[in-house]
Amino acid sequence: MKTTTQLRHLLAADGPLLVPGAYDGASARVVASLGHEVVYLTGFGMEASILGMPDIGLASQAEIVGHAGNIAAAVPIPVISDADTGYGGLTNIHRTVQSFERAGIAAIHIEDQSLPKRCGGMAGRKVVSTDEMVDRLRAALAARQDPDFVIIARSDAKLEHGLDDVIARLNAYFAAGADMAMIAEPFEVPELRRLCAELDGPLAMVGGVPEWPESMLSGDELGELGVKLVLYACTGLGAALQAQMAVYGDLLKHGRLGPASEAACMSLDDLSELMGLSQWNGIEAAAQTKS
Repeated sequence: MKTTTQLRHLLAADGPLLVPGAYDGASARVVASLGHEVVYLTGFGMEASILGMPDIGLASQAEIVGHAGNIAAAVPIPVISDADTGYGGLTNIHRTVQSFERAGIAAIHIEDQSLPKRCGGMAGRKVVSTDEMVDRLRAALAARQDPDFVIIARSDAKLEHGLDDVIARLNAYFAAGADMAMIAEPFEVPELRRLCAELDGPLAMVGGVPEWPESMLSGDELGELGVKLVLYACTGLGAALQAQMAVYGDLLKHGRLGPASEAACMSLDDLSELMGLSQWNGIEAAAQTKS
């Protein structure tokens, strides 16, 4: 079954779908190896991984799509990717959708921010008009080749325009043909409940942001509110960097690896197995037997 079709089936099932965030092939393999059925590629994490820079739209379309394609090739599960604002005008958006499809991605989300874009929840973000975002979506939908490829419309308008405008925008995006709506900034629980009640389709949100209390609710609690998809965007990146800071902090301070490394570090054998060494050894062995 195509990964796009797999994702459609998972989204059609009861309850919320909780999706861990990854930022490179190794972190995506962690997600898949644990048994999760979908992985999410965070724009924040990809910009940090590729460039070591903040999520303010510095990475190009080619850099993101190439990185996302490598990650999709590393795991057997559907991949949802951040596609920012589509990386340019309407023709650029058309090419962006086709490029993500060819790269093996199962879904993308496109947001209604103006340029220069910023991470959802980051100060200074602005949005384009509803009509301009609808045009973006129409360009994206026209470019779609696989009907199961999921296109998610994200609004970051709450800070600038308020909840009523977010609801109106997201419903306009559904009317234009978006498969799903998405939010990526802080919302109070009553606001989330209202969103889910008044939207004309399913809602995705960012989870796992400690300073956003609603994002730390359990899957059951978010499901009761009506949320369909929860994307734990930066959780893995934050955990990995925090562990590295502890381990390498010990090395700098004490001149040796200390207790932090014993708790955080995997063995070389375990690392190799996680990266699929046995599979590649099997491929090599099979080829040698046939020769």
